Amino acid sequence: MNLKKFTIGAMVVTLTILSGCRKDYLDINSNPNQVTAATPVLVLPAALSSSGAYFSTSFSFLNLWMGYWNWSGNYSIGTSDKNYQFTTSFNTGIWDNAFIILKNYDYIDKQGATLGQPLLQGMAKIMKALHFQILVDTYGNIPYTQALQGLSTAQPVYDDAKTVYEDLFKQIDAGLTLFNDADKFAAQGGTVLNPGTNDIMFKGDIAKWRRFANTLKLRMLLRQSEKADRLAFIQAQLAIINASGYGFLANGENAAVNPGYANSSGQQSPFYGTYGYQVNSQPIEAYNINRANKYGINFYQSTNDPRLAEFYAPVGGSGTTFNGTFFGTIAPAVNSLTSGIGPGVLNNVNQPAYILTSHEAFFVQAEAAQRGWITGNPKTFYQQAITESFVNLGLTAADAMTYYSQATINVGWDTSTDKIQAIITQKWASLNGWSPFEAWADYRRLGVPNVPISQDPSTSVKQIPVRLLYPQSEFNYNSAAVKAQGDISQFTSKIFWVK
Repeated sequence: MNLKKFTIGAMVVTLTILSGCRKDYLDINSNPNQVTAATPVLVLPAALSSSGAYFSTSFSFLNLWMGYWNWSGNYSIGTSDKNYQFTTSFNTGIWDNAFIILKNYDYIDKQGATLGQPLLQGMAKIMKALHFQILVDTYGNIPYTQALQGLSTAQPVYDDAKTVYEDLFKQIDAGLTLFNDADKFAAQGGTVLNPGTNDIMFKGDIAKWRRFANTLKLRMLLRQSEKADRLAFIQAQLAIINASGYGFLANGENAAVNPGYANSSGQQSPFYGTYGYQVNSQPIEAYNINRANKYGINFYQSTNDPRLAEFYAPVGGSGTTFNGTFFGTIAPAVNSLTSGIGPGVLNNVNQPAYILTSHEAFFVQAEAAQRGWITGNPKTFYQQAITESFVNLGLTAADAMTYYSQATINVGWDTSTDKIQAIITQKWASLNGWSPFEAWADYRRLGVPNVPISQDPSTSVKQIPVRLLYPQSEFNYNSAAVKAQGDISQFTSKIFWVK
Protein backbone atom coordinates (compact mmCIF):
# COMPACT_ATOMS: atom_id res chain seq x y z
CA MET A 1 0.00 0.00 0.00
CA ASN A 2 1.45 3.36 -1.01
CA LEU A 3 0.49 6.52 0.80
CA LYS A 4 1.00 10.07 -0.32
CA LYS A 5 4.29 11.63 0.73
CA PHE A 6 4.00 14.09 3.60
CA THR A 7 5.56 17.51 3.35
CA ILE A 8 7.57 18.93 6.20
CA GLY A 9 4.67 21.18 7.07
CA ALA A 10 2.48 18.16 7.73
CA MET A 11 5.18 16.43 9.72
CA VAL A 12 5.18 18.95 12.52
CA VAL A 13 1.68 17.78 13.42
CA THR A 14 3.02 14.44 14.58
CA LEU A 15 6.57 15.16 15.68
CA THR A 16 8.18 17.99 17.57
CA ILE A 17 10.65 19.92 15.43
CA LEU A 18 14.22 19.23 16.52
CA SER A 19 15.18 22.82 17.23
CA GLY A 20 14.18 23.87 20.71
CA CYS A 21 12.69 20.52 21.75
CA ARG A 22 13.02 19.20 25.27
CA LYS A 23 13.67 15.78 26.76
CA ASP A 24 10.30 14.14 26.22
CA TYR A 25 10.70 11.15 28.48
CA LEU A 26 11.05 13.39 31.53
CA ASP A 27 8.69 16.22 30.52
CA ILE A 28 5.74 16.08 32.94
CA ASN A 29 3.97 18.78 30.91
CA SER A 30 3.96 16.84 27.63
CA ASN A 31 0.61 16.06 26.09
CA PRO A 32 0.11 12.28 26.12
CA ASN A 33 -2.15 12.57 23.07
CA GLN A 34 0.35 14.51 20.95
CA VAL A 35 1.58 11.57 18.85
CA THR A 36 -0.76 8.69 19.60
CA ALA A 37 -3.60 10.27 17.60
CA ALA A 38 -1.75 9.34 14.40
CA THR A 39 -1.44 5.91 12.83
CA PRO A 40 2.12 4.55 12.75
CA VAL A 41 2.36 4.76 8.96
CA LEU A 42 1.80 8.51 9.24
CA VAL A 43 4.33 8.92 12.06
CA LEU A 44 7.03 7.07 10.10
CA PRO A 45 7.93 9.86 7.62
CA ALA A 46 8.12 12.39 10.44
CA ALA A 47 10.38 10.14 12.50
CA LEU A 48 12.66 9.40 9.55
CA SER A 49 12.78 13.09 8.66
CA SER A 50 13.87 13.91 12.18
CA SER A 51 16.54 11.20 12.04
CA GLY A 52 17.85 12.77 8.84
CA ALA A 53 18.01 16.19 10.45
CA TYR A 54 19.61 14.72 13.58
CA PHE A 55 22.45 12.99 11.77
CA SER A 56 22.94 15.88 9.34
CA THR A 57 23.28 18.66 11.90
CA SER A 58 23.80 17.40 15.47
CA PHE A 59 27.49 16.53 15.22
CA SER A 60 28.89 19.29 13.01
CA PHE A 61 31.20 20.48 15.81
CA LEU A 62 33.14 17.28 15.16
CA ASN A 63 34.14 18.74 11.79
CA LEU A 64 36.35 21.04 13.88
CA TRP A 65 37.86 18.27 15.99
CA MET A 66 38.46 15.97 13.02
CA GLY A 67 40.41 18.40 10.83
CA TYR A 68 37.70 19.34 8.35
CA TRP A 69 36.59 22.83 9.45
CA ASN A 70 37.82 25.74 11.57
CA TRP A 71 36.30 28.92 12.93
CA SER A 72 36.31 32.11 10.90
CA GLY A 73 38.44 35.05 11.91
CA ASN A 74 35.37 37.24 11.44
CA TYR A 75 33.89 35.87 14.68
CA SER A 76 34.90 35.75 18.32
CA ILE A 77 34.53 32.21 19.62
CA GLY A 78 34.29 31.10 23.24
CA THR A 79 37.46 29.53 24.63
CA SER A 80 35.66 26.38 25.76
CA ASP A 81 34.76 25.69 22.12
CA LYS A 82 38.44 25.70 21.20
CA ASN A 83 40.15 23.88 24.07
CA TYR A 84 37.72 20.95 24.64
CA GLN A 85 36.92 22.19 28.17
CA PHE A 86 33.18 22.15 27.62
CA THR A 87 30.52 21.69 30.29
CA THR A 88 27.27 19.77 30.74
CA SER A 89 25.57 22.50 28.66
CA PHE A 90 27.54 21.56 25.53
CA ASN A 91 25.38 20.32 22.62
CA THR A 92 22.60 19.03 24.86
CA GLY A 93 20.35 18.48 21.84
CA ILE A 94 22.35 15.37 20.95
CA TRP A 95 20.84 13.68 24.00
CA ASP A 96 17.48 15.43 24.29
CA ASN A 97 16.50 15.18 20.63
CA ALA A 98 17.56 11.56 20.40
CA PHE A 99 15.09 10.54 23.10
CA ILE A 100 12.28 12.49 21.46
CA ILE A 101 12.97 10.74 18.15
CA LEU A 102 13.27 7.39 19.93
CA LYS A 103 9.87 7.85 21.52
CA ASN A 104 8.29 8.24 18.10
CA TYR A 105 9.96 5.07 16.83
CA ASP A 106 8.85 3.31 19.99
CA TYR A 107 5.30 4.40 19.24
CA ILE A 108 5.56 3.02 15.70
CA ASP A 109 6.99 -0.22 17.10
CA LYS A 110 4.22 -0.71 19.66
CA GLN A 111 1.36 0.41 17.45
CA GLY A 112 2.73 -1.67 14.60
CA ALA A 113 2.51 -4.71 16.87
CA THR A 114 -1.02 -3.81 17.99
CA LEU A 115 -2.28 -3.23 14.45
CA GLY A 116 -0.47 -6.19 12.91
CA GLN A 117 1.91 -4.14 10.75
CA PRO A 118 5.22 -6.07 10.89
CA LEU A 119 7.05 -4.05 8.23
CA LEU A 120 6.53 -0.79 10.11
CA GLN A 121 7.41 -2.46 13.38
CA GLY A 122 10.61 -3.89 11.94
CA MET A 123 11.68 -0.52 10.53
CA ALA A 124 11.09 1.11 13.90
CA LYS A 125 13.15 -1.50 15.76
CA ILE A 126 16.10 -0.98 13.41
CA MET A 127 15.95 2.80 13.72
CA LYS A 128 15.65 2.59 17.50
CA ALA A 129 18.76 0.44 17.58
CA LEU A 130 20.64 2.99 15.46
CA HIS A 131 19.77 5.93 17.71
CA PHE A 132 20.54 4.04 20.91
CA GLN A 133 23.87 2.96 19.42
CA ILE A 134 24.88 6.56 18.71
CA LEU A 135 23.91 7.53 22.26
CA VAL A 136 26.14 4.77 23.65
CA ASP A 137 28.97 5.80 21.32
CA THR A 138 28.66 9.37 22.58
CA TYR A 139 27.98 8.94 26.31
CA GLY A 140 28.63 5.33 27.37
CA ASN A 141 26.05 4.12 29.90
CA ILE A 142 22.56 5.42 29.08
CA PRO A 143 18.93 4.90 30.14
CA TYR A 144 17.72 1.97 28.06
CA THR A 145 15.54 -0.69 29.67
CA GLN A 146 13.55 1.96 31.57
CA ALA A 147 13.72 4.66 28.89
CA LEU A 148 10.77 5.76 26.73
CA GLN A 149 8.21 4.84 29.41
CA GLY A 150 6.95 8.36 30.12
CA LEU A 151 5.66 9.19 33.57
CA SER A 152 5.54 5.55 34.61
CA THR A 153 9.34 5.68 34.87
CA ALA A 154 10.17 9.37 34.88
CA GLN A 155 13.68 8.83 36.24
CA PRO A 156 15.08 5.82 34.37
CA VAL A 157 18.21 4.07 35.58
CA TYR A 158 21.29 3.85 33.41
CA ASP A 159 22.21 0.57 31.75
CA ASP A 160 25.73 -0.69 31.12
CA ALA A 161 26.90 0.44 27.67
CA LYS A 162 28.24 -2.96 26.66
CA THR A 163 25.01 -4.66 27.69
CA VAL A 164 22.98 -2.15 25.70
CA TYR A 165 25.15 -2.76 22.65
CA GLU A 166 24.59 -6.50 22.83
CA ASP A 167 20.85 -6.05 23.13
CA LEU A 168 20.78 -3.73 20.11
CA PHE A 169 21.89 -6.64 17.93
CA LYS A 170 18.89 -8.58 19.27
CA GLN A 171 16.60 -5.68 18.43
CA ILE A 172 17.89 -5.44 14.87
CA ASP A 173 17.49 -9.20 14.47
CA ALA A 174 13.93 -8.88 15.82
CA GLY A 175 13.26 -6.29 13.13
CA LEU A 176 14.63 -8.60 10.46
CA THR A 177 12.49 -11.44 11.79
CA LEU A 178 9.42 -9.24 11.44
CA PHE A 179 10.31 -8.65 7.79
CA ASN A 180 10.54 -12.42 7.32
CA ASP A 181 7.20 -12.94 9.06
CA ALA A 182 5.62 -10.45 6.68
CA ASP A 183 7.03 -12.36 3.73
CA LYS A 184 5.57 -15.62 5.01
CA PHE A 185 2.19 -14.05 5.68
CA ALA A 186 2.08 -12.48 2.22
CA ALA A 187 3.08 -15.80 0.63
CA GLN A 188 0.05 -17.36 2.30
CA GLY A 189 -2.22 -14.80 0.70
CA GLY A 190 -2.31 -12.28 3.52
CA THR A 191 -2.22 -8.53 3.05
CA VAL A 192 0.75 -6.72 4.60
CA LEU A 193 0.84 -2.95 4.88
CA ASN A 194 3.91 -1.56 3.15
CA PRO A 195 4.42 2.16 3.87
CA GLY A 196 5.58 2.77 0.31
CA THR A 197 6.48 6.43 -0.21
CA ASN A 198 5.80 7.15 3.45
CA ASP A 199 9.07 5.32 3.96
CA ILE A 200 11.05 8.36 2.87
CA MET A 201 14.33 6.47 3.12
CA PHE A 202 13.90 3.28 1.05
CA LYS A 203 10.34 3.70 -0.34
CA GLY A 204 9.22 0.44 1.22
CA ASP A 205 12.05 -1.60 -0.34
CA ILE A 206 12.53 -4.25 2.35
CA ALA A 207 15.61 -5.73 0.66
CA LYS A 208 17.34 -2.38 1.19
CA TRP A 209 16.18 -2.29 4.80
CA ARG A 210 17.76 -5.71 5.29
CA ARG A 211 21.03 -4.57 3.77
CA PHE A 212 20.91 -1.41 5.87
CA ALA A 213 20.39 -3.48 9.03
CA ASN A 214 23.34 -5.73 8.23
CA THR A 215 25.52 -2.71 7.50
CA LEU A 216 24.62 -1.18 10.86
CA LYS A 217 25.49 -4.43 12.64
CA LEU A 218 28.82 -4.73 10.83
CA ARG A 219 29.68 -1.14 11.74
CA MET A 220 28.86 -1.83 15.40
CA LEU A 221 31.11 -4.90 15.36
CA LEU A 222 33.98 -2.91 13.90
CA ARG A 223 33.62 -0.45 16.77
CA GLN A 224 34.75 -3.31 19.02
CA SER A 225 37.62 -4.52 16.83
CA GLU A 226 40.39 -3.47 19.20
CA LYS A 227 38.97 -5.16 22.31
CA ALA A 228 40.20 -8.72 22.70
CA ASP A 229 37.44 -9.58 25.15
CA ARG A 230 34.82 -8.90 22.45
CA LEU A 231 36.17 -11.43 19.94
CA ALA A 232 33.73 -14.21 20.83
CA PHE A 233 30.76 -11.89 20.58
CA ILE A 234 32.01 -10.49 17.27
CA GLN A 235 32.46 -13.95 15.77
CA ALA A 236 29.00 -15.05 16.87
CA GLN A 237 27.37 -12.00 15.34
CA LEU A 238 29.37 -12.31 12.13
CA ALA A 239 28.04 -15.83 11.75
CA ILE A 240 24.48 -14.49 11.91
CA ILE A 241 25.21 -11.73 9.41
CA ASN A 242 26.99 -14.00 6.96
CA ALA A 243 24.28 -16.67 7.22
CA SER A 244 21.50 -14.18 6.52
CA GLY A 245 22.48 -13.79 2.88
CA TYR A 246 21.16 -10.23 2.85
CA GLY A 247 24.48 -8.57 2.12
CA PHE A 248 25.17 -4.89 2.78
CA LEU A 249 24.29 -1.55 1.23
CA ALA A 250 25.43 -1.61 -2.39
CA ASN A 251 26.33 0.80 -5.19
CA GLY A 252 24.32 3.98 -5.01
CA GLU A 253 22.39 2.82 -1.94
CA ASN A 254 22.55 5.75 0.42
CA ALA A 255 20.44 5.49 3.55
CA ALA A 256 19.08 9.01 3.14
CA VAL A 257 15.73 10.71 3.61
CA ASN A 258 13.92 13.31 1.57
CA PRO A 259 10.31 14.14 2.44
CA GLY A 260 10.18 16.79 -0.26
CA TYR A 261 12.64 19.50 0.69
CA ALA A 262 11.99 22.86 -0.95
CA ASN A 263 13.35 26.40 -1.00
CA SER A 264 10.84 27.65 1.54
CA SER A 265 11.25 28.66 5.16
CA GLY A 266 11.52 25.55 7.34
CA GLN A 267 11.47 23.19 4.36
CA GLN A 268 15.08 23.26 3.20
CA SER A 269 17.28 20.20 3.41
CA PRO A 270 18.60 20.23 7.02
CA PHE A 271 22.33 20.47 6.30
CA TYR A 272 21.84 23.00 3.51
CA GLY A 273 19.46 25.08 5.61
CA THR A 274 21.76 25.01 8.64
CA TYR A 275 25.19 25.47 7.07
CA GLY A 276 24.44 26.80 3.60
CA TYR A 277 22.11 29.46 2.34
CA GLN A 278 18.86 31.13 3.22
CA VAL A 279 15.76 31.06 1.02
CA ASN A 280 16.97 34.33 -0.54
CA SER A 281 20.31 32.65 -1.42
CA GLN A 282 22.23 34.69 1.14
CA PRO A 283 24.75 32.76 3.28
CA ILE A 284 23.52 31.59 6.66
CA GLU A 285 25.64 32.80 9.57
CA ALA A 286 26.85 29.25 10.24
CA TYR A 287 28.25 29.17 6.71
CA ASN A 288 30.28 32.30 7.45
CA ILE A 289 31.43 30.96 10.82
CA ASN A 290 32.64 27.56 9.60
CA ARG A 291 35.59 27.72 7.23
CA ALA A 292 38.12 25.26 5.86
CA ASN A 293 40.68 23.56 8.07
CA LYS A 294 44.20 23.65 6.72
CA TYR A 295 44.78 20.04 7.74
CA GLY A 296 42.01 18.88 5.40
CA ILE A 297 43.13 21.13 2.56
CA ASN A 298 46.73 19.93 2.89
CA PHE A 299 45.65 16.29 2.69
CA TYR A 300 43.55 16.69 -0.45
CA GLN A 301 46.21 18.79 -2.14
CA SER A 302 49.04 16.41 -1.25
CA THR A 303 47.15 13.46 -2.76
CA ASN A 304 45.96 15.26 -5.92
CA ASP A 305 42.38 14.76 -4.80
CA PRO A 306 39.74 16.51 -6.93
CA ARG A 307 37.32 16.24 -4.02
CA LEU A 308 39.09 19.30 -2.62
CA ALA A 309 36.87 21.56 -4.73
CA GLU A 310 33.76 19.68 -3.58
CA PHE A 311 34.49 19.81 0.15
CA TYR A 312 35.69 23.43 0.07
CA ALA A 313 34.78 26.52 -1.91
CA PRO A 314 37.64 28.44 -3.55
CA VAL A 315 38.76 31.70 -1.96
CA GLY A 316 36.99 34.69 -3.44
CA GLY A 317 35.44 32.63 -6.23
CA SER A 318 38.88 32.18 -7.78
CA GLY A 319 38.21 28.59 -8.74
CA THR A 320 41.76 27.44 -7.98
CA THR A 321 42.88 28.87 -4.63
CA PHE A 322 41.96 27.13 -1.39
CA ASN A 323 42.99 28.29 2.04
CA GLY A 324 42.23 27.44 5.65
CA THR A 325 43.64 27.60 9.14
CA PHE A 326 44.19 24.96 11.82
CA PHE A 327 41.59 24.44 14.51
CA GLY A 328 42.21 26.62 17.54
CA THR A 329 44.76 28.92 15.94
CA ILE A 330 45.08 32.28 17.68
CA ALA A 331 44.93 34.02 14.30
CA PRO A 332 42.14 32.48 12.20
CA ALA A 333 41.88 34.08 8.77
CA VAL A 334 38.89 36.20 7.82
CA ASN A 335 36.32 34.93 5.35
CA SER A 336 37.71 36.77 2.35
CA LEU A 337 40.95 34.80 2.77
CA THR A 338 39.53 31.36 3.57
CA SER A 339 37.49 28.69 1.86
CA GLY A 340 33.93 27.99 2.87
CA ILE A 341 32.00 24.72 2.77
CA GLY A 342 32.09 23.37 -0.77
CA PRO A 343 29.41 22.61 -3.36
CA GLY A 344 29.75 18.85 -3.08
CA VAL A 345 28.30 18.80 0.44
CA LEU A 346 26.20 21.95 -0.04
CA ASN A 347 24.76 20.72 -3.29
CA ASN A 348 21.27 22.22 -3.33
CA VAL A 349 18.29 23.02 -1.17
CA ASN A 350 16.64 19.72 -2.14
CA GLN A 351 19.55 17.44 -1.24
CA PRO A 352 18.76 14.38 0.89
CA ALA A 353 19.57 14.17 4.57
CA TYR A 354 22.08 11.34 4.91
CA ILE A 355 21.95 8.76 7.67
CA LEU A 356 24.52 6.31 6.28
CA THR A 357 26.16 6.93 2.90
CA SER A 358 27.05 4.31 0.33
CA HIS A 359 30.72 5.26 0.53
CA GLU A 360 30.79 4.70 4.28
CA ALA A 361 29.05 1.35 3.77
CA PHE A 362 31.77 0.20 1.36
CA PHE A 363 34.58 1.37 3.66
CA VAL A 364 32.97 -0.68 6.44
CA GLN A 365 32.93 -3.70 4.13
CA ALA A 366 36.54 -3.05 3.06
CA GLU A 367 37.76 -3.07 6.65
CA ALA A 368 35.72 -6.14 7.55
CA ALA A 369 37.02 -8.00 4.50
CA GLN A 370 40.60 -7.01 5.27
CA ARG A 371 40.15 -8.41 8.77
CA GLY A 372 38.77 -11.64 7.30
CA TRP A 373 35.32 -11.08 8.79
CA ILE A 374 33.35 -11.20 5.55
CA THR A 375 33.97 -12.62 2.11
CA GLY A 376 35.00 -10.42 -0.78
CA ASN A 377 38.12 -8.65 -2.01
CA PRO A 378 39.07 -5.76 0.32
CA LYS A 379 40.79 -3.94 -2.53
CA THR A 380 37.60 -4.05 -4.58
CA PHE A 381 35.55 -2.76 -1.64
CA TYR A 382 38.14 -0.03 -0.98
CA GLN A 383 38.16 1.22 -4.55
CA GLN A 384 34.37 1.04 -4.75
CA ALA A 385 34.14 3.08 -1.53
CA ILE A 386 36.30 5.81 -3.06
CA THR A 387 34.21 5.67 -6.23
CA GLU A 388 30.99 6.03 -4.24
CA SER A 389 32.48 9.05 -2.44
CA PHE A 390 33.34 10.70 -5.74
CA VAL A 391 29.94 9.99 -7.25
CA ASN A 392 28.07 11.19 -4.15
CA LEU A 393 29.96 14.47 -4.47
CA GLY A 394 29.04 14.88 -8.13
CA LEU A 395 32.31 13.61 -9.63
CA THR A 396 32.66 10.55 -11.85
CA ALA A 397 33.82 6.96 -11.46
CA ALA A 398 36.60 7.78 -13.96
CA ASP A 399 37.76 10.59 -11.68
CA ALA A 400 37.89 8.11 -8.80
CA MET A 401 39.90 5.58 -10.80
CA THR A 402 42.46 8.21 -11.75
CA TYR A 403 42.75 9.13 -8.08
CA TYR A 404 43.11 5.69 -6.51
CA SER A 405 45.44 4.50 -9.27
CA GLN A 406 48.17 6.77 -7.90
CA ALA A 407 51.17 5.05 -6.32
CA THR A 408 50.68 7.04 -3.12
CA ILE A 409 50.51 5.62 0.40
CA ASN A 410 46.96 5.72 1.79
CA VAL A 411 45.62 6.28 -1.73
CA GLY A 412 46.80 3.45 -3.96
CA TRP A 413 45.88 0.06 -2.49
CA ASP A 414 48.92 -1.83 -3.68
CA THR A 415 51.28 0.94 -2.56
CA SER A 416 49.87 1.08 0.97
CA THR A 417 51.66 -1.28 3.34
CA ASP A 418 49.14 -0.84 6.19
CA LYS A 419 45.81 -1.68 4.58
CA ILE A 420 43.66 -0.85 7.61
CA GLN A 421 45.33 2.55 7.88
CA ALA A 422 44.71 3.18 4.19
CA ILE A 423 41.04 2.23 4.52
CA ILE A 424 40.47 4.44 7.56
CA THR A 425 42.43 7.34 6.08
CA GLN A 426 40.37 7.26 2.91
CA LYS A 427 37.21 6.80 4.92
CA TRP A 428 38.13 9.92 6.90
CA ALA A 429 38.78 11.77 3.62
CA SER A 430 35.28 10.85 2.41
CA LEU A 431 33.35 11.86 5.55
CA ASN A 432 34.18 15.59 5.48
CA GLY A 433 30.92 17.35 6.34
CA TRP A 434 28.94 14.17 5.64
CA SER A 435 29.50 12.24 8.85
CA PRO A 436 32.19 13.60 11.18
CA PHE A 437 30.79 11.35 13.92
CA GLU A 438 32.09 8.27 12.12
CA ALA A 439 35.48 9.91 11.66
CA TRP A 440 35.55 10.61 15.42
CA ALA A 441 34.56 7.01 16.17
CA ASP A 442 37.38 5.65 14.01
CA TYR A 443 39.84 8.08 15.56
CA ARG A 444 38.89 6.96 19.06
CA ARG A 445 39.16 3.33 17.99
CA LEU A 446 42.35 3.39 15.90
CA GLY A 447 43.94 6.84 16.19
CA VAL A 448 43.78 7.27 12.39
CA PRO A 449 44.46 9.70 10.87
CA ASN A 450 46.75 11.65 13.15
CA VAL A 451 44.50 14.71 13.37
CA PRO A 452 46.19 17.64 15.13
CA ILE A 453 44.70 18.82 18.39
CA SER A 454 43.51 22.35 18.92
CA GLN A 455 46.23 24.99 18.73
CA ASP A 456 44.52 27.22 21.28
CA PRO A 457 47.07 28.12 24.00
CA SER A 458 44.58 27.24 26.75
CA THR A 459 44.32 23.62 25.56
CA SER A 460 45.81 22.10 28.69
CA VAL A 461 44.82 18.51 27.91
CA LYS A 462 46.49 17.64 24.63
CA GLN A 463 43.86 15.17 23.53
CA ILE A 464 40.71 15.09 21.45
CA PRO A 465 37.86 14.08 23.81
CA VAL A 466 36.77 10.46 23.85
CA ARG A 467 33.16 11.26 24.80
CA LEU A 468 30.70 13.99 25.69
CA LEU A 469 29.45 14.83 29.17
CA TYR A 470 25.95 13.94 30.26
CA PRO A 471 23.67 16.93 29.58
CA GLN A 472 22.54 19.34 32.24
CA SER A 473 18.94 18.21 31.72
CA GLU A 474 19.89 14.87 33.27
CA PHE A 475 21.26 16.56 36.37
CA ASN A 476 18.08 18.64 36.57
CA TYR A 477 15.51 15.85 36.13
CA ASN A 478 17.28 12.53 36.68
CA SER A 479 19.99 13.52 39.12
CA ALA A 480 20.25 10.32 41.17
CA ALA A 481 20.68 8.14 38.09
CA VAL A 482 23.23 10.35 36.37
CA LYS A 483 25.23 10.98 39.55
CA ALA A 484 25.43 7.21 40.04
CA GLN A 485 27.67 7.16 36.95
CA GLY A 486 30.41 8.86 38.98
CA ASP A 487 32.68 11.71 37.97
CA ILE A 488 32.81 11.82 34.18
CA SER A 489 35.73 13.24 32.20
CA GLN A 490 35.61 13.86 28.47
CA PHE A 491 39.26 12.76 28.32
CA THR A 492 39.45 9.65 30.49
CA SER A 493 35.91 8.18 30.83
CA LYS A 494 36.08 5.97 27.77
CA ILE A 495 33.24 4.24 25.96
CA PHE A 496 33.70 0.49 26.41
CA TRP A 497 34.99 -0.06 22.87
CA VAL A 498 37.50 2.84 22.81
CA LYS A 499 41.10 1.68 22.53
